[in-house]
Amino acid sequence: MEEPVARPRANRSGAARRRLVLGVVVALLAAGCSGSDPVRVARIGVVAPLDAGLVGFGRGIRNSVQLAVDEANKRKPVPGWRFELVAADDSSDPTVGEAAARRLAGDPAVVGVVGTYNSGVAAKVAPVLRDAGIVMVSPGNTDPALTLGPDVARPVRQWDNYFRMVAADNVQGPFLAASAFDEVKARRVAVVSETKPVSRGLGDSFGSAFQAKGGNVVVNRVVADGATDFADVLRAITPLRPDLVFFGGEYEVGARFSSQAMAAGLTVPVMGGDGLKDDAYIARAGPAGDGDLASSVGAPLASLGSAELFLAAYGKAGFAEPPGDFGVYAYDAANAIIAAATTALTGASSVNPLLRAGIVVGVQGTEMSGASGKVAFDTFGDTRSKVLTLYRVTDGAWRPVRTQTVS
Repeated sequence: MEEPVARPRANRSGAARRRLVLGVVVALLAAGCSGSDPVRVARIGVVAPLDAGLVGFGRGIRNSVQLAVDEANKRKPVPGWRFELVAADDSSDPTVGEAAARRLAGDPAVVGVVGTYNSGVAAKVAPVLRDAGIVMVSPGNTDPALTLGPDVARPVRQWDNYFRMVAADNVQGPFLAASAFDEVKARRVAVVSETKPVSRGLGDSFGSAFQAKGGNVVVNRVVADGATDFADVLRAITPLRPDLVFFGGEYEVGARFSSQAMAAGLTVPVMGGDGLKDDAYIARAGPAGDGDLASSVGAPLASLGSAELFLAAYGKAGFAEPPGDFGVYAYDAANAIIAAATTALTGASSVNPLLRAGIVVGVQGTEMSGASGKVAFDTFGDTRSKVLTLYRVTDGAWRPVRTQTVS
């Protein structure tokens, strides 16, 4: 009797493979029929003080870019692509900012960066992003050298990928000097500046313009960045009886200076630039801050019809922090990058050097009506819309005194 022949196991496994292949084919056909193509990601970076440093400015910047990205994704401007925010902390520290820029530059999906707030950080970030071909649009830098080079009288553009949304200190200094002379009626001023170039530059710009108006700078002193004790400086200033002290620096140090000045018996107003104009200055200076003055970029948001939709959308989004004075510029900066990226990404399958170069060119040619007003850049990358407002601390709040468009 013959032994029964077993059915080959290979036949059973072959049938299983055929069923598996058939299932995969059906799934692929179903995906094709549904039109669900893979969605690629284009990233918008933010470099700003988020964990340390001037976080009162940085977090409003980040949130405003997030709002612009979310709105863009709802519009779906580029088939097959979506935008994504990647935020990097710089802690208002150039070294930290440079490291953040290198991480973003190494991300092949990054198409543009909004930032920085601090000018000193920008000086380290901009060349890193330039080498990667990535556009950078700052909502807050005010050091003229970032666009014009070290000699403002002989301007030379520093980086063709770098743009700024706000007026620089070569405009802000004279504006503040005119405000001190004409609004405050000061004739004798003391100038105190932190050491970093942007702070000293603003102090020098203010002092020169104030003297040109016919005023007298009775003393000009420089203190260490982040200084906490101003006793020596105040002993030198107080006997000179200035009508006003101009402080070139930011709100953390400026508030300490104002408080110590009052304690030392120097009860004249302190004036500064946009670095002072934050609610944290009022909280930290306490009663000494009453009557102090600062400029800031643009017109008050509540007075801008163009900002109404931005403010409403920002409030609806439920961010933990307010946008601050620079949020609206970060929002417009992000939208300028998104508009240029929309053109460059259309029909593209990846982010590459040629595409990034096209975005730089696109931002240079920006002509749009933004939440902050007209958005356009000159040949140096500076904003064509230079608007500044003077504020005074009154009843525990910054109150606008005057707004000026500067040519």
